[in-house]
Amino acid sequence: MIERTAWKPIGVTAMEAAALDAVKVRGSALVVAGPGTGKTELLGQRAGYLLQTGTCAFPRRILAISFKRDAASNLRDRVERRCGPALARQMDSLTFDAFAKQILDRFWRALPPHLAFGGAYGIAPFFSKDTFNELQRSAASGLQTEGHPAHWARTQLNVNATENGIYGVNLDAFNKAIQTLRLEPLTVTDHAQFLQVVQLRTTLTSPAPHLGFPMIGRLAQAIVASNPQIRRALCATYGHVFLDEFQDTTSVQYDLIATIFKGMTASLVAVGDDKQRIMGWAGARDDVFAAFSTDFLGGPDDLARVVLTQNFRSNQRIVTILNTLKQRLAPTEPDFIAARPAPALPDEEICAVLVAQDEDGEAAAVATQVAKSVAEGVDPRHIGLLVRQKAIDWEPRLAKAFAAAGVAFRNEDRDVGGATIQDLMTEAYPRVLVDFLELLTRRHGGVLWTAALGHLAMVSGLIQDDDPDTERALALSLATFHDAHRLQGVASSAGLQQAITDIEHFLHLDRLKSISPQYATGDFFERIRAATKAFLLEGATSGGTWTQLLERFRGAGQVPLLTITKSKGLEYSLVILLGLNDDQWWSFSKNPAEGRSVFFVAASRARDRLLMTRCGYDGSSKIAEIFQALDEVGVKARAV
Repeated sequence: MIERTAWKPIGVTAMEAAALDAVKVRGSALVVAGPGTGKTELLGQRAGYLLQTGTCAFPRRILAISFKRDAASNLRDRVERRCGPALARQMDSLTFDAFAKQILDRFWRALPPHLAFGGAYGIAPFFSKDTFNELQRSAASGLQTEGHPAHWARTQLNVNATENGIYGVNLDAFNKAIQTLRLEPLTVTDHAQFLQVVQLRTTLTSPAPHLGFPMIGRLAQAIVASNPQIRRALCATYGHVFLDEFQDTTSVQYDLIATIFKGMTASLVAVGDDKQRIMGWAGARDDVFAAFSTDFLGGPDDLARVVLTQNFRSNQRIVTILNTLKQRLAPTEPDFIAARPAPALPDEEICAVLVAQDEDGEAAAVATQVAKSVAEGVDPRHIGLLVRQKAIDWEPRLAKAFAAAGVAFRNEDRDVGGATIQDLMTEAYPRVLVDFLELLTRRHGGVLWTAALGHLAMVSGLIQDDDPDTERALALSLATFHDAHRLQGVASSAGLQQAITDIEHFLHLDRLKSISPQYATGDFFERIRAATKAFLLEGATSGGTWTQLLERFRGAGQVPLLTITKSKGLEYSLVILLGLNDDQWWSFSKNPAEGRSVFFVAASRARDRLLMTRCGYDGSSKIAEIFQALDEVGVKARAV
């Protein structure tokens, strides 16, 4: 145990003073952490401080909640590296959705009567236009039909709605309004609310309900709100709570946290950046920073709105651009301070707008720039091709030019059998499976052996590092499996399917479902499992060795293509932002605040170089404001 006054940050030489204050805060804190300022490092250091000083002493735990699965996994790994696996096991690093799902799966019998259901359910996707239209038709036809969920909602909730009014709700309003749905019996006059209630009631009364994650969050909140003993148990378990990417928090997610922890003794540290709030379309709450300040701050040990300014990611030239963009988003905040100087290159080599005559010219210019960077030694995975709209629309535009330049790229948003490639790269099941497949290609495992041994201990429910006899037994079991199932020679579809079967049998398929909370119920595990197999088999048809197959799966040698939204939390040595044209940024004039944030997020992904492309010059562009900001800091446009 380390004395609090003697504790020092782990693995770093120093931290920004404001960040260190947040690491050691005794109460709650709101931290504004702009791009590259080290928010994940801050949370990792805080976990180390709490665990190593005994401030969070067993049996109390840390609850770390992230917006995305990869962020939750990265934080968990970082804390384990800082503190070791034994202490790291005192932290639960989950997404909001996984946390809500755990509460529902464990306590569904405690739901209030008007929300009760049988317990078993599947995971429903975000509402599509077709399913939404069917809901509208169903609600309209059922208004006057006794026993129909629409009639129930109208009579039980005193909904003042008519058939004509229901048709006036659009899909976007419905998906966003789900985030504000209240599940307790009340009077609802908004038509979108009415449709939500109809859909919820229809779902809960069906033989095989499928719940969307906003519904799961609201049901979890209803459980806590109606059962004080469950709330007390959660607060007794978690004395410290981390809230990551806080600007993306929806009403559902915030209300669940507030229902559990508001007015209790837990310390909550929320870290985010309202300049990067680009998830409004998905229900991100506009006033979430103000709500947190009102609900959780104000005590003598609290820190109110600490702003981090040290940018450890981007070089000085790019930081200058970010500061100019920041003035349009948060003019009262202090400027970022670059930790790295700009390289000794002309400014136009670091940041520029490349202007092509047409789409073919644009694609050729991008491929040329990428090929040049790869030839100079930049790893293709460290180059990010970012687009505002659907990445799938850019694949045919880029394919011919990249093939001619001899460089591979991969659309990270492509569906490969029920999941996107990017999602698969963050899931627990494919990570375990691919680690084992790679181990079987090696005579000696090295770090792969250690990883596989950790996976085996996890699925076995054992603590490998606390008992030498347990570790020896696990190692012997793994060695026997490794010797009997080596993979050599050319990869084949049949050999791959057999290897997957062998690994699943060794680890026990039913136990693999326990490695991630979202696998516990419904068909999500099977969907991820099927998508993983489909993508691996797709690679097997290309021929080559087993090592090459696994490298293709991980994207080695392939430049990632993804939307700006999906790039949140990532960074690249070279960012090429494609399509600075009105057809891609058509919504900017409708919501300029979000448009500025989207561009800010894209630019802030760059470590060393930031290039942007467009087709033609247009002085009346909808994003003229962006070009004006770039011009203010000397970013030049050049024809290609």
